[in-house]
Amino acid sequence: MVHARFAEMSCKIRQTIPKLMMAVLISMLTAGEAGAVATLLNYENRVVRAAEQIERIKVDQDYAEEGISHIKGLLPRSEQIELDQRHVTVDNTWLYALLDSYAAEPDPQQRIAKLNEAAGRLRALDDHLRRANAPPADGGNPREKVREILSRPAYQPEPDTVVGAFVKKVLRRIRALMGEVLMSLRQLLEKILGVGASGGWFSRVVLIALLAAAGFFLVQLLIKMRVPRAKRKKTRVILGEEIAADDTSRELAEAGLEAARAGDFRTAVRKLYVSLLYELAERNLIELEDSATNHEYLRKVSRFNVLASPMHYMTDRFDYVWYGMFPSSEDEFAAYRSRYEEAMHRAKTLAEQSASAV
Repeated sequence: MVHARFAEMSCKIRQTIPKLMMAVLISMLTAGEAGAVATLLNYENRVVRAAEQIERIKVDQDYAEEGISHIKGLLPRSEQIELDQRHVTVDNTWLYALLDSYAAEPDPQQRIAKLNEAAGRLRALDDHLRRANAPPADGGNPREKVREILSRPAYQPEPDTVVGAFVKKVLRRIRALMGEVLMSLRQLLEKILGVGASGGWFSRVVLIALLAAAGFFLVQLLIKMRVPRAKRKKTRVILGEEIAADDTSRELAEAGLEAARAGDFRTAVRKLYVSLLYELAERNLIELEDSATNHEYLRKVSRFNVLASPMHYMTDRFDYVWYGMFPSSEDEFAAYRSRYEEAMHRAKTLAEQSASAV
């Protein structure tokens, strides 16, 4: 028996050692890659491969854990990139934050939204990296833009806001208070019933039942004390944004224009883009999908020739401003709004023509 167990353990060890050696080797290679200064081309290649891994995770949930590990191996949290004989520090923490929040998110729609956000930002970053290696067309220096992107604070995780930190502090205090209340109830019941750790099993059962009843009563009391909230409306998800079922494309556009008046042109661009997609779906020109990306919607709309041009323009600007996180001016937003209104008018005409032909 001893020899059999020893042989079994030896077999397991022989099977495990190669795996451990391989893991150590991969770790050494990854560490070496992260520690060395990478070229711009090498970094761009790894960004593309990371985006490909995200697309694979979207279609194969079982691959998520392995895929996320692979992505983190491709793009370390921090690394050095050589750009015009200068070293630029790149912080990929934003990607880690998105991947970690994806892994912790229970809502399938929000999980897909986080993957879409990560893929979109990687795709936009890759586009600028590839342009940096091309000769400038407008006399500008695309490498300077890339250097600015890679060192931008927007690619770092956002710290807790004052309100968020306050809410977390309040919740911790409520949990501590609940624990103290339950402990006081237990001590009080022990004194009233004369039971404790030395009591019989029947006394303990009675104590547990009373504690459970007191806890249930306390929870019900807290629920009744809460301000009643309206029932959550059914929503539709467009590019990770939840839209109430009774919202309209006009309301979404108004929210975008309100953001533009406040100087938040990035949000304004997103709202108008989502508004157009919502309108196209309402006119039965496309179908909305929780997991669809902006480029997948572009392919759907491109089959309508009259919509292809404004949709292509709006998708490019959406990539540039939202995923690329480039600032947009009032004049640029005015041009974007003009193409939005053009697309909306063409969508209306196209839908009317389709309805009259039926």
